[in-house]
Amino acid sequence: MSDNYTYSRPYGEAAFKLALEENVIDQWSANLKTLAQVIVDKNVKALIADPKIPQVECSKLLCSFLDASVDKNTSNFINLLLDNKRISYLKEISDIFEDMKSDHNNICIINIETSRELEPDQINTLKELFKKKYNSDIEIAQTINSDLLAGIKVKVNDEVIDLSLQNRFNQIKQQLII
Repeated sequence: MSDNYTYSRPYGEAAFKLALEENVIDQWSANLKTLAQVIVDKNVKALIADPKIPQVECSKLLCSFLDASVDKNTSNFINLLLDNKRISYLKEISDIFEDMKSDHNNICIINIETSRELEPDQINTLKELFKKKYNSDIEIAQTINSDLLAGIKVKVNDEVIDLSLQNRFNQIKQQLII
C-alpha cells in the first residue's frame, strides 16, 4: 500500500501546485474525489484497461463524470495519468491532494472512532482540546465502530490515541498471558 502512495505523491503534489496557481483548489479537490470513486467501478476499470479503446475515449469517459466545466489542465492531468498507467492510483492522489489542501488551509483532520455517535457538544469539546494541542483549525471525521465496545480511538496524522475499552481488554489479556 505504501508503494501506491510513493508512486502517487508526485502526481498529488503536482495537482495541488497547479490548483494553487490557478486558484481552483476546491474544484480540483472535488474532481479528484469524484474520479477516485469512479475509477474503482469494475466496469470503468474494464473499459480503461481494454487496449482496443483509445486513450482519448478513456479520457472523455472520465471527464464525463466531472462538472461541465472541465478545464484543459484537468483533462491534461487525466491524460498524463493514463499515459503513465497511474490512473488506478487516483484514490491515493486524491488523499495526498487533500492532505496538502488541509496543510495549506491550516486545518488538522482528526479521525475519531467510537462505539456510538458523539453528541455535538462532545465533538465541540474535542475540537477545542485538539485546536489548542495542534494550534490549527480542526475538522473531525467520525467513524462508528461497534467492536470498540466503549471509549474512543483518535488518529491524527501518524499518531494514534486508543482509549477504547477493547484496547484496555487487550492490554489486560497480554499482561495475563505473560
